[in-house]
Amino acid sequence: MIACLLSAGCTATDLGPSETNSLAGRAVKAARGVCGRQILNSPYHYHGAAGSYPSGAAGLPTYGAPGTDFPEDKAGVALPVGVHSYPAYELRAYTVYYLLPGKHIGSLMADTGDAFVGGFSRGLSTVLSGDYSGAHWAIDSNSSDRDQPGVTIEYLTIEKYQPDGNAGAINQDSNTGWTVQYNTITLNAPGAGVVLGTGNVLRDNCLTLNGQYGFTAIRTDSWGADPLTGGPYNISVEGNEISHNDTCDFEGLVKNPAIGWSRHNPVRPGYRNPECHGVVPDGDQGGFKLWQTDGVTISNNYIHNNWGPGVWADTDNANTTVTGNTITNNDGPAIIEEISYNFALTHNYIADNGWIAGLGNPEAPTPAIYISESGSDTTFGGVPGCPKDLCPGQRSYPTRSLIRDNTIIDNSGSIVLWQSADRYCSDGFDSACTLVDGGPSGPFTIAGCKANLAKAAVSTAAAYAGNATGSPAEDWWNGCLWKTENVSITHNVIDFNPAAIPYCNHGDWPACGGGGIFSLYGSPPGSKPGWIIPTQLTFFQHDSWSDNAYNGPSTFYAWSQGNGDNPVSWAAWTGSVAGGDKCSSRGERSSGYCTGPFGQDAGSTYRSKPL
Repeated sequence: MIACLLSAGCTATDLGPSETNSLAGRAVKAARGVCGRQILNSPYHYHGAAGSYPSGAAGLPTYGAPGTDFPEDKAGVALPVGVHSYPAYELRAYTVYYLLPGKHIGSLMADTGDAFVGGFSRGLSTVLSGDYSGAHWAIDSNSSDRDQPGVTIEYLTIEKYQPDGNAGAINQDSNTGWTVQYNTITLNAPGAGVVLGTGNVLRDNCLTLNGQYGFTAIRTDSWGADPLTGGPYNISVEGNEISHNDTCDFEGLVKNPAIGWSRHNPVRPGYRNPECHGVVPDGDQGGFKLWQTDGVTISNNYIHNNWGPGVWADTDNANTTVTGNTITNNDGPAIIEEISYNFALTHNYIADNGWIAGLGNPEAPTPAIYISESGSDTTFGGVPGCPKDLCPGQRSYPTRSLIRDNTIIDNSGSIVLWQSADRYCSDGFDSACTLVDGGPSGPFTIAGCKANLAKAAVSTAAAYAGNATGSPAEDWWNGCLWKTENVSITHNVIDFNPAAIPYCNHGDWPACGGGGIFSLYGSPPGSKPGWIIPTQLTFFQHDSWSDNAYNGPSTFYAWSQGNGDNPVSWAAWTGSVAGGDKCSSRGERSSGYCTGPFGQDAGSTYRSKPL
């Protein structure tokens, strides 16, 4: 089968993303692990006959009254071990289904208010298995009966189902109001362990060794659509351990001739799942991914050793909070925000990420935190917070996105703010449009941007303001671009010791340790000169670093990725913009070289020697 999977005997080196793993050689922040821990052991111990049971029966979940385990439910049924699938007509709404300890092979089709609960008796827990027999999912609903909200799944090991890529073994129809807690969700391939829909809670689970992601949040059916983003909203992910996902290598093979990699598979042999069946890498992988969500909180999770990024919010997510997590040893960046809005990344411990991805792209910075065409875009009044009636308790960041109070240690790089000059609504790559000015109910659509962006007007004389043009007359420049705007990077600690990172040297990996703010020299369609996007991003979109502490020789890239002066000096990075020309001279614009100054990191400290 697969060596080392879920083995307590795996060493730190076995689990690492590279030949060496700094976890083995130094102390790091103690993370709250879940996998294999007592928290997953069910408090219910009944191991007798199957069948209906009354609330209060010994060793079984209670129901039907205030103060019981499931006060809204009306009946309880113990399900026998063995091979049995349960279609919707065999199950009743508002029923607690207790799966007896032992192995259950099959799938269950949930009704509204159902609970699926595992037991634990004399060391034997409940396993719900697809047994790699072709079943795509473990627990879902009958989508032809519409949304089945309010389902609870707890104290189960859910394994060996075969969801397709970008699908999940649990809640594939993104039903609303589901709670998934205290489960081990593992070895499902080639897709993800869980799909989260509107109002879902994912709490205290072990999500490990799944083919693509631990989980994904996406709307896959007609219900639960946020009026702004079109995807799911009001999601909480708390206290989970998310590790060793993407065993099917959706990431793809890696090349670095300097260290002898030509077609290097980042998934080490002991972790490759033979049930992946010819997955074609598409770049969608990692610990988890959010798609078009609104109002999501990711807190106090342990996210480690995933192939790909740890945390990835991709495409028109709004109002995302990532706080208090431990994110270590992931192949790619710890956190990616991509063409999304209004986020806060705070109080996270981030170490040893990006080593494989960085070696695969050694000339460009691979940061620990990568912000790509994302921020708090305040043009047209800004992208609003998730309404309180839809997202009670969720936080919003409509005027300023935050990267604050994080500890960032020995990653492939530090923090990058990037905005691609050729990423825009109607670019032919993205199937979504921007969320500004009302999003889908506003004027900016793929068709509208395709017809008008090439002729959009932007004034470069002062503040790079867009002007109304086209038919109908709109500010198509600002309306059709996802922008990295109004991001504050403050009070972070960045420790960087190249000696602790394999191949982190100028010959094998020139950009190791890099961060900064830059674009590529180019522009959206039309006749705009190539320096507009780099200049607008670097000087006019209100992105700022301040009061950070750098220990070690971190480097800084600015303005254009091809800037011949990159990485720029600390003096150039921090020097007052008032003392320069904002890369506006004819020579700078024609050559692509700009020495700054760039006016960043006011109040920050920089020590070139590692601690």
